[in-house]
Amino acid sequence: MPGARRVPVRVLVAVTAVLVLGPTACTGEPTGPPPAPASDAPSPRAATPPSSQAPADPAAACVDSVVGSMDTRERAAQLVMVGVPADGLTAAGREALGEGAGGVILTDAAGGEASRAQVTATTREVQDTARVPVTVAVDQEGGKVQDLKGEGFTRIPAAVTQGRDPAGLRADARGWGEEMSGAGVTLDLAPVADVVDPDLGEANEPVGALDRGFGTDPARVSDAVTAFVEGLDQGGVHATLKHFPGLGRVRENTDFAGAADTRTGVDDPGLASFRAGIAAGAPVVMMSSAVYERIDPDNRALFSRAVITDLLRGRLGFTGVVSTDDVGAAAAVTDVPVGQRATRFVAAGGDQVLTIEASDLGPMVEALTAEADEDPAFARRLEESARRVLTLKSDRGILRCAP
Repeated sequence: MPGARRVPVRVLVAVTAVLVLGPTACTGEPTGPPPAPASDAPSPRAATPPSSQAPADPAAACVDSVVGSMDTRERAAQLVMVGVPADGLTAAGREALGEGAGGVILTDAAGGEASRAQVTATTREVQDTARVPVTVAVDQEGGKVQDLKGEGFTRIPAAVTQGRDPAGLRADARGWGEEMSGAGVTLDLAPVADVVDPDLGEANEPVGALDRGFGTDPARVSDAVTAFVEGLDQGGVHATLKHFPGLGRVRENTDFAGAADTRTGVDDPGLASFRAGIAAGAPVVMMSSAVYERIDPDNRALFSRAVITDLLRGRLGFTGVVSTDDVGAAAAVTDVPVGQRATRFVAAGGDQVLTIEASDLGPMVEALTAEADEDPAFARRLEESARRVLTLKSDRGILRCAP
């Protein structure tokens, strides 16, 4: 490991940062998942890097303390989120958490559909194993994309159905959020904010063909996105807007092939749903892995500074966590070495790298660390992302510091 470690993170967590999973969190006794906030709790706005907050802010001071106690490698590990089965940790998952992975994605259960009791046991084991409290994410859109659907979890209708009743969707999403939060989940990789081109319909493989979109009208999709985001937050779970700047105009699914959008520009009406989700308080935006020829024809969106920094952060004013879609198994990025999938994304302005392959953590952390050691500007970029990732945890009450 390059560089001297000032304070080992295991010591840091024991002394400074405590995992809040219930009223006995400081005693070392088994605890339950974090409680959902009261219905009148304020909706979190997009997470602001702590460096821009007042020093008197206890949450910002906590994040500053944790980041300041990490070396470059530990900061890099916080940027990577790896897959673990919903019904129990694997050896690879334990190893990744031991190496400091910043989050986990709950994937399909190895033994069938995981019950709420099994998921709760898994998230408890995840947090007990982690060097620093982790974000626990799940793909819980509804319809054909719902990873948690065993006993104790509601079968969620497809987004095309959800979008017909935004008022009812807000209440429904709150209930789904409470189920997830009660099982230890802190981040839902939903909703899909993409506006499907009506001329494509089911020929739009990633969204239209799977009924994952709320509709074809930007205003209608915006209303549904807002309801979903606000409802989830009331239920105790953060939302993720995806797939920026939209997969509604492509034919191919980036999970299985490369994809290109020849029409979407920086002032496109289809961006309205992402603006609405940001205004509603969504603290995470997931990038598309497609190429947007009118914005940056030379780079896929997740590797494009024009898309992430100039458009999403600049024009749309988003200050929260920018995430990749899965880069562990997606065909769209197979020609990019594993380590470069992380470094190119962070260099473009991204923060959180998602991979269902727990074994990707090592190569990604090595590449991020090496790049930071060689380039001071990249090191500052990496630290900024680590702050955003830890601020997201602090905002949801996962990361707290002792008085």
